[in-house]
Amino acid sequence: MESQVEQQMESTVKVPEEFIPVPVPDSVMDYWKQHTAFLNETYRKISPAFGKKKGKQILLNDYAVQLIAGPAYQPQLQQHEILSGIGKYEEWQQQSCQNELQTVQYDHLFQIQSNEQDRPTTVLILGVAGIGKTTLVQKISHEWAQAQIYQEFHFMLPFNFNDLRNLENVSISDMILHSYPYLKDGLEIILQDPKRVLFIFDGLEESNGTDNYNHGVAEENSENVPHLSPEWKTSSANIINHLLRGELLQGCSVLFTITPTAFQALDLPFIKKHAEIMGFSEEQRRCYFLQFFEDPKISEEMYQCVKKHSMLYPLCYIPTYCWIICSIMEATLKTSKGHKSDPHLPITITQLYSSFIYNMLKCHSNSSKDFSAVLQQLGEMSYMGVCNNVTVFDESQLSKYNLQSSQALSGFLQDIFQTDPSCKKKLYTFLHLTVQEFIAALMKSVHTRSDDITSLLDEASQHSDGRGEMFLKFFIGLTSSNNLLQEFVGKKDEKITNNVLDWVKQKVEAQLDREFIDIDAFGYLYESQNTALTQTLMKKFSEIGLRHRKLSALECSVLHAMLQHCNVINNINFELCNIFPQSLRILTPVLHKSKHINLNKNYIGDLGMKWLSEALKSPHTQIQNLELEKNSIKSEGIKFISEALKSANCKLKNLKLGNEIPEWGHFPNTWKLQLADNELDELGMKYLSEALQNPHCKLQELWLHNIGIGEAHMKLLAVALKSPHCKIQELKLFHNNLGKDGAKLLSEALQSPHCHIRSLALGGNNIGAPGVQFLSEALKSPHSKIVKLGLSKNQVEDEGIKWLTEALMSHHCKIQSLGLHMNNVENSGAELLSKVLQSPHNDIQYLGLMFNGIGEAGMTHLLEALGSPHCKIQKLDLEHNSFHDVHESEVYKLVTEYMKTRPHAEIRLPTRGWFCGNAIMSMKQHLETF
Repeated sequence: MESQVEQQMESTVKVPEEFIPVPVPDSVMDYWKQHTAFLNETYRKISPAFGKKKGKQILLNDYAVQLIAGPAYQPQLQQHEILSGIGKYEEWQQQSCQNELQTVQYDHLFQIQSNEQDRPTTVLILGVAGIGKTTLVQKISHEWAQAQIYQEFHFMLPFNFNDLRNLENVSISDMILHSYPYLKDGLEIILQDPKRVLFIFDGLEESNGTDNYNHGVAEENSENVPHLSPEWKTSSANIINHLLRGELLQGCSVLFTITPTAFQALDLPFIKKHAEIMGFSEEQRRCYFLQFFEDPKISEEMYQCVKKHSMLYPLCYIPTYCWIICSIMEATLKTSKGHKSDPHLPITITQLYSSFIYNMLKCHSNSSKDFSAVLQQLGEMSYMGVCNNVTVFDESQLSKYNLQSSQALSGFLQDIFQTDPSCKKKLYTFLHLTVQEFIAALMKSVHTRSDDITSLLDEASQHSDGRGEMFLKFFIGLTSSNNLLQEFVGKKDEKITNNVLDWVKQKVEAQLDREFIDIDAFGYLYESQNTALTQTLMKKFSEIGLRHRKLSALECSVLHAMLQHCNVINNINFELCNIFPQSLRILTPVLHKSKHINLNKNYIGDLGMKWLSEALKSPHTQIQNLELEKNSIKSEGIKFISEALKSANCKLKNLKLGNEIPEWGHFPNTWKLQLADNELDELGMKYLSEALQNPHCKLQELWLHNIGIGEAHMKLLAVALKSPHCKIQELKLFHNNLGKDGAKLLSEALQSPHCHIRSLALGGNNIGAPGVQFLSEALKSPHSKIVKLGLSKNQVEDEGIKWLTEALMSHHCKIQSLGLHMNNVENSGAELLSKVLQSPHNDIQYLGLMFNGIGEAGMTHLLEALGSPHCKIQKLDLEHNSFHDVHESEVYKLVTEYMKTRPHAEIRLPTRGWFCGNAIMSMKQHLETF
C-alpha cells in the first residue's frame, strides 16, 4: 500500500510541456526500432545472484524495487557501507510505518515533484554493493524499450562504466558508437535534439577517472564550454564529467548509479536529486527464499530460521546476501541427511563467508595443494584492490597474479568472479565487494609474518570511510579461531593468533576510560569468538556510553553478545542511537544488568516498551533508573511499563517519560527522521496511576514533562499520590496544561498524609495566581513534605506572590528551593519575598527570579533582606530584570557584607555574574528544573 506521503507526491507530479511524450520523428524511426529491439532482447532477463544457481535467469518483470526519494546529499560514512546501510534500512522502515517515507517510482525520476522547482536533468541512484543498482538500470532500459516508461525520451543510451573505463581520445559520438554501432548513420540527427536523449551510466565507482568528477573543465581544448561539439575528443571520464555538469549536449538528461563509499569521495554539487535503493523488504526476502528453494515448506522453514538469527537477518536487505545465506543453507541441508528443520548457521560474518567459500571450493575440489596456491594469488590481487579501492580487474591483472594458468581451477574462478556480457572487453569483479575483502583477509591471515600483524591491523583501522572495517573483522575472525578453510590454506600460526588477540585486547581496553565507546572494538572481540578473552575484558566495564552512535540491529546483536559477559553495569547510555523496537528486542536479555539506562530520543514506541518491560520484570533485574524521553510512546506502551512496575521483581525507582522542551530542544541536523513525542492520554495515565498504587511499585522519581497532562490526567494522578502505597518523592510536570483546576487537584493530593512528594516541578503550566493560591494551602499543611518547588513561567505575578508569601512564612512550610523565573514579578512582589527571607520560619536557600520585572526598589528590598540573621540564602538569581544599571558601591556593600558570613553563597545580578560563585547555571537548566 502506498504511503500517504507517496500518494501526495505522486498526485503533485508536474510534467513540463516540452517533456510530454511526442512521436518519434520519421527521420530516426528506423534507428529507434533497431535500438529498442536490441535493448529489449539484451535486458529481457537478468542472471546475477537472484536465481537458485549462477546462470539461472529470471524475467525482469518479476523484479520489484523501492526507491527512497530526496534531494542530493553527500553521505558521511564512518563505517563500512554495508553495515551503515543496515541502520539506514531500519530508519526507512520506521518512516514507512509512520507514513513519513518519501518514495518515488523508478519511472518518475525525471518528473518535477511537489518539493522541486525545476525538472531535474541529472539524477543519481545510490545503493550499496549488491543491492540491485545494475538490475534496476536493466529494468528501466527494458521497460523503455517496451514503450512502458520514459517515452518523452526518443533514445535511452545505457552504458556500463566497466566498458568505458579505458577509452581515451574519444568523443561522445565515439562512445555511443562503441556500444551501439548500428546508430552510426543516424547519430548526428539523434543528437540534434539532446532533450530527447537519456544517458544512463551504471557504476561510477568503477570508472578509472573518478578524480575528474571533482573538477570542472581544465583542458585547453575545452575553453568554450557551452559550445562543446559532440565530436570533441578527450577521455571517456572527462566526456561523462561534462555530460553530468550540463556542459556537453546541453538539455540532455543523465541517470547514473554509484555506491555511498565512492560518492562521498566526489564533489558533485550540480546533482540536485537522488534516489536511494531501499533493498529487500520482509516480503521480498520471503519470496526470494521461496524462489531459491522452490519447495514452499522448506523455503518457509529456512526463512523463519534466518529471521530468528539476529546477526544474519539484518543483512538480508541486500539481495546478494540472501543468495549467499541461501547457498549455505542449501549445502547444509544436503549434508544433514534429511534433518531440515534446524540447519546449522554461522554466528559471525567471518563464519558466514568461510562457509560460503568452503562450499564453493568443495564443489571444485581436486587437491588442497592447488587451492592453497590459487587462494594466495587471488588474495594478493584482492588485497591490492581493497587497499586501492579497485573492484574491477581485467585479464592482464589476472595474468599478473597467475590466475589463468590452471585449467583445473577455472571452475572455481568462474564461480567467484562475475563478468558483464555487454562489455566489449572482458572484465572481472568479485561476486560481491565483501567476497573480495574476505579473500584478501584469508590470504593475509596465512601469509603475514607475526611481527607485521600490528602494523597491518593499524593500517586497516585508520581508513576514515570504513573501507578496512570488513577486512579487519574477517582477518580477526580467521586468525583467532578455527575455521573450515584450514583444509585448503593450512593451519593457523599461533604467534599470529596471539598477536591478533593482543591487538584486539588493546582496542577494547582503550574504551574503558572513554565516555562514549567505539563499538567497532566490541565487533572485533565478537569476531574473535574467544570466550576467555571476552569474559576477562567485559567484566571490566561498568559504564557503556554510546550516545549519538547510530546502532543497527547487527551492532545490537554484537552488543548483546558482549554484555552477556558483564557483571552489574552502573550506566548504559543509548541516547540518540537510532534504536528501533527490533533492536531493543535483541538487547532485552542483557538490559537487566544495568542500574541506569538512558534511551532518550530513539524510536522505541509501544512495541519497544513490550520488550523493555520484560527486562524490568526479570528476576535478575538491576534497573533502577530509566530515561525514555521522546520515543513515540503512547498508551499501549504505558500499559506495558505499568504492568512491569507492578511486578515484585521490578526495582525501578526513577522513570522519565517526558519530551524535551520545544523552545530549547535541539537535534543534530543529520537526523532525517523526526523523533516523535511520547503521548500520555487519559488511558495511559490510568495505567500509570494503577501501577503507582501497587504495593510492589518502587518508583520514587517520575518525569512527565511536556507530555500534554491536563486536569483529567491530574485527577487520575492525584488518586495515586494519595495512595498509602505510592512512593513518589520527586515529580516533574513542567510544560504541561494543568491550569488552576489541575493545580487544585494536585494541592489536595499534596495535603494527604500518604503523599511523599519532596520535589515538585510545575514550570510552564499556566496555573496563574489562582493556582498558586491552591498550592499555598498545601504548603501550609502539616503533612506537606515539599522542599523544592518550581513555578517558572506560570503567570504568577505579584498577586500570586501574595498567596505564596503567606505559605512560605508558615511554620509548616519546608520549602528550601523556589524557582519563580518568567512570572511578571515586580517590585511589590519582590518586597513581599524579602519579608519571607527575614522570617524566622524561612528555610529558603535558593531563590530564582530571573526574567521578571523587578526594578531598583524591589532589588534593594531583596538585597537588604540578605542582612537579616534569619536569611539562609545560598543562591539568589536576579538576572534579566528591569533594573539594569546596578549602583556599584551600594550593591557591592550589601552583597559583600552578606557573603562575609556565607563565603560559598552565589548571587547573580543584572550586568554581573555570580559573586564568589563556583558555577553558573544555564537558563535552560533553570527553566527545565523549575
